[in-house]
Amino acid sequence: MTKDQSYGGLILVVSIVIALFYLYGIYAGFTLILIEIPVVLAVLAILGITGWIGWTMFTTPPPAPLETELASATATAGSGTAPSQARASEPEEK
Repeated sequence: MTKDQSYGGLILVVSIVIALFYLYGIYAGFTLILIEIPVVLAVLAILGITGWIGWTMFTTPPPAPLETELASATATAGSGTAPSQARASEPEEK
């Protein structure tokens, strides 16, 4: 048996034991706390993830504007006549 299979078997056994304790707790009268804890943890996890996304968006600098790149590209293109306009004025060969 490989190391990964050993870890998988351990995870399986631990999850079954926890599930049995959870079911026993529900039938023993601890229903309210056994439902509240996972719900609170799920809500906190979701809020933590959304907060992290917000913090990342807040602290990330904005990208460079594209207008300056487009303007410099057209300025270096040459005479100002677009290649499609130059081709339109040339006579067609027969």
